[in-house]
Amino acid sequence: MSAVTTLAASVAVAVGAAALYRYAERRSRPLRDAVSEMRKAARGERESGAVIDYERDPESGVFKPKTSSRR
Repeated sequence: MSAVTTLAASVAVAVGAAALYRYAERRSRPLRDAVSEMRKAARGERESGAVIDYERDPESGVFKPKTSSRR
C-alpha cells in the first residue's frame, strides 16, 4: 500500500469510529437518562433530611416514633 492509500484508510476508519460512537451514544441516551433520574431520586431522599427519631415508651419499654409535641 502506498502512503496515500494508508492515509485515506486511516481517515476512513477514524470517521467510521466517530460515527459508530455517536450512533451508540444516541441509542443509549434514554437508558443513561433513566439511570441518572433514579440516582437523583435516591440521592434526593437521603439529602432531604427526613429522619425518623425514636424514643422509648417508659411504660412498655418499646421504641416508638417521637411525637411532634412533647408533654
